Amino acid sequence: MTKITGGSYGIGAVVRQTGLPAPTIRIWEKRYGAVSPIRTETNRRLYSAEDVARLGLLRSLTELGHSIGNIANLSLSELEQQFSEDRNQRSPAQSRGSQLNQGRVLVAGHGAAEAFLGEPSLELNLVGQFKDLSLLREQEALPVTDLLFIQAETLHPETVTAVRECVARTGAERTILLYQFSSSKTATALAKAIPGLTLLTGPINTALIRREVLTQLGSLYFEEVGADSYPEEIPERLYSNDHLMKFAKVSTSVDCECPQHLAGLLQSLSAFEKYSRECEDRNPQDALLHTFLHRCTANVRRTMEEALQHLARVEGIILE
Repeated sequence: MTKITGGSYGIGAVVRQTGLPAPTIRIWEKRYGAVSPIRTETNRRLYSAEDVARLGLLRSLTELGHSIGNIANLSLSELEQQFSEDRNQRSPAQSRGSQLNQGRVLVAGHGAAEAFLGEPSLELNLVGQFKDLSLLREQEALPVTDLLFIQAETLHPETVTAVRECVARTGAERTILLYQFSSSKTATALAKAIPGLTLLTGPINTALIRREVLTQLGSLYFEEVGADSYPEEIPERLYSNDHLMKFAKVSTSVDCECPQHLAGLLQSLSAFEKYSRECEDRNPQDALLHTFLHRCTANVRRTMEEALQHLARVEGIILE
């Protein structure tokens, strides 16, 4: 086990050293008990050197496909051992750094590319296509890829090795494997063995394939920029659910139902804000996405609350 020494670190220093966004660190601390920082008299968090080491390892392991809920409470030595084992299974030559040229898709499988060709709105960069997985594997040089899409009629135990090898050689952050027949044991082995893998059972229509591709590429986008698009502070609600129910029942001189419509929109926004805040996070990408959705929805909700507030002033609506 590595000997950890050093003093205390504020959240800014921890973010810089681990590469984890502050919201993710707080989620892992509060929801999973991954670290236990001390609190100053002003309630400021201070993290130890061991906390920083733990968070760095947790990030690396979740990016390799581990669920944060399964590893958050492992000891530092156990985290180091797990990371060492996982790292030995990956090709270091495929490391691409933190900058992503999102949209690079490599496909393998009869007819797989049909889901992407002729659809410019997807804004994908199709860097290669192969008739099947075996031809992809036999290719001497494979292009660096953001998303690997593989179509196979059946899955067998040897598929685990083949897919994992292609993922390592392309450096793909995300892999989608569409199949029709397999034993549950083989599918489970694939899901555990390959980081960033999504299994889809066919037959499945083109629209659903495109949606899954965009979802996976979108998670890479949010990892880079999503969580910083809105202020970290979540605005407090101006109206409670009871207030909104009352707005939905008032009548005004406006020849429409604006208060009712606004109240309904705010109820939906508030519900989704709560849902996105409480969503389960398996890895940093999930946490970033849900943090972004939470903050985005909260800021939209505040804008609509201010619109309702203005309407209430104009119409002289006073709630008891």
